[in-house]
Amino acid sequence: MKPLLRRLPLTLLLLFGFIAASPLHADDGAILLTGDVQLKIADAFMKEGEYYRAVTEYKRFLILFPDSARADYAFFAIGLAHFKGEEFGTAVRCFSSFRQQYPESGHAVEAGYLEGVSLWKLKNYSRAQATLEALADAHPASDYAPRALLVVGLAALDEDRPEQARQALDRVLNRYPDHPGREGVREAAALIDRYQDLPEKSPVLAGILSAVLPGSGYIYAEHYGDGITALLINGLFIAGTAVAIHQENYAVAGIVGGVGVPFYLGNIYGFLAILSG
Repeated sequence: MKPLLRRLPLTLLLLFGFIAASPLHADDGAILLTGDVQLKIADAFMKEGEYYRAVTEYKRFLILFPDSARADYAFFAIGLAHFKGEEFGTAVRCFSSFRQQYPESGHAVEAGYLEGVSLWKLKNYSRAQATLEALADAHPASDYAPRALLVVGLAALDEDRPEQARQALDRVLNRYPDHPGREGVREAAALIDRYQDLPEKSPVLAGILSAVLPGSGYIYAEHYGDGITALLINGLFIAGTAVAIHQENYAVAGIVGGVGVPFYLGNIYGFLAILSG
């Protein structure tokens, strides 16, 4: 028994060392943080729509692993997170910086496309058009080239330039005869042609509408905000006058109605100025 007792402390020491080194030990739950683990964390937040936290994790990756072969992916993903979060101004800056720093990256063309779309969302139509057309010309074989031209067409429609929009669609049809969305593009072009053939807005009809229902002339002329505002203001004056008359308070009715008349006339004059100018 004595030899066994002498070996017992050594056996216990070895056993304790094994337990202490074991990953099951409660006080030693550290995880080895590799680049792949860090990107998986960031990607998980991106997938869940937690874009702010995703950006934080991608930036952490770039700080911890600046020389990683996947640094370009993390940089691009930061811009993508801002884009998906509809922070288009920040997305533009991220994608622009990314393309300058990683011009040969496999994500460079997509970054250029998303930069152009972000500019379109910001209503910076001239820069959007320049960015997207440059991409389509530099990378005509890319899947993003026809998409870029379609966005150029949408931007032109936003600016009420149907001829330029039609030209952008024609470039898609001519350059990409096998494009899977060709029929949709052709139908859109036909719609633009019909849009261009529509008659101009009639000032006479708009005047009649505005006289009958304040604000409707603005809405007819596609100035919806002005139309709703005019409708609400004139409606309040009309309602106030009607209530005062119903209560036989004719003095108040005269005052409210008198104040409302200039607004009513201004409604008609205002939309005529828009149509003529």
